[in-house]
Amino acid sequence: MNVLIVSYQLLVINHLSEEMLVYSFYILLGFLPSFIWLLFYLRKDSHPEPKKQILKIFIWGMLIAPLAAILEFLLYWLINPSLGAKEIIFSFGSRQAAWQGIIALVAIAPLVEEYLKYKIVRVKIIDDPSFDEPLDAMIYLIAGALGFAAVENLIAILESPLVPLSTALGIISFRFLGATFLHVLASAIVGYYLAKSLPRRRRLKRASFIAQGLALAIFFHGVYNYLIRFIGESPEIVILIAFLLIAMAIFVARGFRKLKKELSVCKI
Repeated sequence: MNVLIVSYQLLVINHLSEEMLVYSFYILLGFLPSFIWLLFYLRKDSHPEPKKQILKIFIWGMLIAPLAAILEFLLYWLINPSLGAKEIIFSFGSRQAAWQGIIALVAIAPLVEEYLKYKIVRVKIIDDPSFDEPLDAMIYLIAGALGFAAVENLIAILESPLVPLSTALGIISFRFLGATFLHVLASAIVGYYLAKSLPRRRRLKRASFIAQGLALAIFFHGVYNYLIRFIGESPEIVILIAFLLIAMAIFVARGFRKLKKELSVCKI
């Protein structure tokens, strides 16, 4: 009897160990797009930021993801208080969504997410001594955006039961070139305008620059969210999404080049 109990316990332990390994691999897979993009953009900084600070903002980007979800649900509920929580969840991104659902997807979600990603840099790092060059604004905004995107990626693949590995790889590959890249580019645009605002002495002028950056990021993010609803329907949609991301990437690349030529930023 004791042998049977011990054997059963070993089987359970082995099963749990295998399950933990699989979940660990999926978690690593969820973080992979963010790590790749982070390494890519960190290489663009000729004066690298302290790894501790980059990690700090990355983690803050992860932490604001649940807050963003709560705020989006609350704002959507204010638009249509007759909906329950389950109805709200299924109306996001649905082709059959009412006009409130479309507003939530193309306006509320981009507004909440882009503002929160900006806010963590504004509050948590901008007064730090390591923030001493114009380019830092873009680097830290990108780090926060990638933390945020990592949580979205994890939510996309960590279902119960887990999706097949081939499906998970397909989701992550698509999000690497899609949603994760979008978050990077939108936040980089905000970072560029934040950097341009810092030397301005007049508070209104600084606010104007930041508002421009947020408006552009929210607009691009909203257009992406709208187009992604129709993905798979026709090649034209994929082309439009690719064109949107390429246009944003060109803007960001030019922003990097311009900021590299600038002197140290003036602190607010």
